[in-house]
Amino acid sequence: MHSLMISSKLAEVLIYSGKTARSFPFSRAFVSASRPLQGKEEAEQCQKVKEAAEAVKEGAQAVKETTEYIQDVASTTANRVSKMTKDVTEKVTETTDSITEKAKGSVSGVLGTAKNATAIIKNKILGGD
Repeated sequence: MHSLMISSKLAEVLIYSGKTARSFPFSRAFVSASRPLQGKEEAEQCQKVKEAAEAVKEGAQAVKETTEYIQDVASTTANRVSKMTKDVTEKVTETTDSITEKAKGSVSGVLGTAKNATAIIKNKILGGD
């Protein structure tokens, strides 16, 4: 806002005095942050940039390879754990079935023995033999 006011005042003064902005000489100067690279320096700078870009490219490739390796190891480990879990589940099921069958057999044996004992006691008491 302040600069607009100043340029407005400048325009008034110039118009009042009959002069235009073109009647004042302006020198044009370009300012750069550093002097431009020339020849050998420019080539060295370009080479350094190329080397840095190549290093970044190699680093990215190493990261990619490491990521792929980690994914492979994780996948293999997950598959092994899954297979082990399946094997353990199968063994537990087999063991449970075996224990159940043995228990059924034991119960049948106990019932058979009880029947036999009952029969022997009846025979002894009743004098059947």
